[in-house]
Amino acid sequence: MDTALDSVQSFEQFVLLSVTELSSADETPAHSYDVTKTAKERLDDIERDAFGGIERQEVISALGSLSETGLLAKAETEDAVGKGRPAYELAVEADEVVSALTGDDAVGSYAQSLG
Repeated sequence: MDTALDSVQSFEQFVLLSVTELSSADETPAHSYDVTKTAKERLDDIERDAFGGIERQEVISALGSLSETGLLAKAETEDAVGKGRPAYELAVEADEVVSALTGDDAVGSYAQSLG
């Protein structure tokens, strides 16, 4: 898994930690708006600029990239009005994500808060 994490950018790592947090709370598979909300709530937990803000479209893009690298699995769920919406869950163990990112300069403090 370290190789896959090494290939993703800090913002994607931050989004991955948001999915990890949701997973730990048994709230996955999660939709992009849930991940975006969680990420926005955790901006103070990172030791860098706030990536220029957290926009849902950027989160959707990061979720897609993380899915392509094999760190997330995509699931199809239905929303309240019965529309199919992509949702995401970890494809790796949460504790592996946390331990791999704990020492990261940008997102390590967020990872530590989940550990």
